[in-house]
Amino acid sequence: MKYTRPAFPAATLLLVLLLAACGPSNNIRLLPQPPLDATVLPSPKAPSVSVVAFTDNRPDRTSLGVRKDNSAFITSDNITDWVSRALADELNRNGLQVSYAAGFKEARNGNPDYMVTGELNSLWLKEISATELSTELRITYNLANRQKRILKDTFSQAQSRTGLPTSSAAERLLQETLRDLVKPVARKIVQTIEGKK
Repeated sequence: MKYTRPAFPAATLLLVLLLAACGPSNNIRLLPQPPLDATVLPSPKAPSVSVVAFTDNRPDRTSLGVRKDNSAFITSDNITDWVSRALADELNRNGLQVSYAAGFKEARNGNPDYMVTGELNSLWLKEISATELSTELRITYNLANRQKRILKDTFSQAQSRTGLPTSSAAERLLQETLRDLVKPVARKIVQTIEGKK
């Protein structure tokens, strides 16, 4: 009697190869936060705030992180713009009159009541396995009125995700990590501004 090997191991190997091919690519798009809801409008008496594009103080500015094969995650998107605009949008959602400025001089020309500046200290994406990714995002930000700085704080957010690998898994994880970072930062800025009224 002839022995036939079951096809299961070959099918399993094929499935693993297909899933690996669907995993994140090395080039990551930085997805913006969802658009502002039109029902969230600032009050005419709301303070004006200018968010200035953050500076990039990451130790390694050439990559976003590392894959399990030690190749780098990279992006062609402007990382500091991605972070700064997300914070500006979240402050807008909280009822402030928010403008975005590429630099300090541009922000001052608008004569806002408050100015937010900051630094991107860390943005790191790591592929732990074919099904697990982790991220870390850390910023230092400053809030100043027209006379002086009134708040300086550092905030970080880290997450990991396990699931079937897809090409958008890394992008969505970074988007969610950014959302979970800017929400509490915006709340603290709003609370500080309200405390100065």
